[in-house]
Amino acid sequence: MALKTFVKISEVNNLSDARYCAGMTVDLMGFNLDNQNSSYVSPENFMELTGWVSGLEFVGEFGSASEASIKNSIKDYEIHFLQTDNPAIVHLFPDFKKILRFDIDKIADAEEVKNIMNDVKDKVVFFLFESTNENHYKDNIVAQVTALANDYPILLGFNISNDNVLNLIQETGIKGISLKGGEEIRPGYKDFDELADILETLEIDDTIED
Repeated sequence: MALKTFVKISEVNNLSDARYCAGMTVDLMGFNLDNQNSSYVSPENFMELTGWVSGLEFVGEFGSASEASIKNSIKDYEIHFLQTDNPAIVHLFPDFKKILRFDIDKIADAEEVKNIMNDVKDKVVFFLFESTNENHYKDNIVAQVTALANDYPILLGFNISNDNVLNLIQETGIKGISLKGGEEIRPGYKDFDELADILETLEIDDTIED
């Protein structure tokens, strides 16, 4: 099984998401490691979740956490990528690959974003654009973000559905997409409808013979 584009899953906090997404061969699995965030995953929970999956890389999502806070926390997790909303952090922690996240809900100056990206492009593997509030934006906003993919490695994390995901990856230069995990309805039970629809749309049918 394989997917037609690079996929990151953000804010994984339950075993249902972890096992399902690993089975669908996503590339990156992200866990919120900022202990001030409501989606925080403790070291014990992280070990429990990651112990069940293999074949992908783990992302520590730190939001706007300070350097000191990250230093204090990161030693307790076995991660491959460090994701931050703070451009200053990408110059630190040389042992980790970096993702710089932009919250599309908070962007006021597109030129400032471009300047930041240009300043740190040599330190960053991916630039991720997400909506914290999961807002849906007009097409011109999506076009502005995807246009950045001409010069930078972009992961798109908003305005994605099973109806448009193929067009997004085929008609833009984005490196991939980012989808969010969610809360279990009850332990062991998860409504995968939206997430599953998108991943199944991206799934390559390896049963087709030449």
